[in-house]
Amino acid sequence: METIDEIISQLDNIIDDCYRLNSRAGFFPALYRKVTIRVRDGIRAGEFEDGKRMERLDVIFAKRYIDAYDAQRNGRQPTRSWQHSFEMAQHPHPIILQHLLLGMNAHINLDLAIAAAQSAPWLDIENLQTDFHHINNILAELTDQVQAEISAVSPAMRLLDTLGLSFDEIICGFAMQFARNRAWDKAITLAHTPSIAHPPLIELFDKKVARYAERICPLEENVVLKRVRSAENNNIQQVIDWLL
Repeated sequence: METIDEIISQLDNIIDDCYRLNSRAGFFPALYRKVTIRVRDGIRAGEFEDGKRMERLDVIFAKRYIDAYDAQRNGRQPTRSWQHSFEMAQHPHPIILQHLLLGMNAHINLDLAIAAAQSAPWLDIENLQTDFHHINNILAELTDQVQAEISAVSPAMRLLDTLGLSFDEIICGFAMQFARNRAWDKAITLAHTPSIAHPPLIELFDKKVARYAERICPLEENVVLKRVRSAENNNIQQVIDWLL
């Protein structure tokens, strides 16, 4: 895979697979497909400083998710971060938003940092910063659209206000803050580290990101989230269709 269009095709295959399996693992790629198409369109519109570099980054970035999905489907071990996401897709108690956040956690807080370092190693990483953060602006643009879509299949989302957080705060605060602060810091560290030392460093990052996942979706059910889930659409295929 060398182009974003090839990535979109692979995401379509994963979504189709999850649809056939009636798997909640299809929620994240349905959302991620939107982001990928928006990045592709942004590249074509000249929004990025270096479109070719951004496409290379996006392909490396997306391939990490695709490889993780393929690994778990074929009995291999993905990263801890993705493993937690895939395991929770088998449980009925997480709400739709939690499934999406688990995917965002693994992909933004781990995969994006690795992809950035691989696409712009050493001193080149500094030249990537503007385009890297433009991705955050794209995610912010999609927030209102995603809010409307999730509210349609999860009408009790307003109950999250009782936790002191609105939907916008959850999505923007999680995705933007982590993408800017944590993923970029990890990318800088990896880019300035000899490649031979990358595996243990990535393993350390993965352990930390997996701990975030456990906080996003603990095994014990929250009472408020349980009420939210009780009002959600339980038809997995319909939710995937709506998110698409």
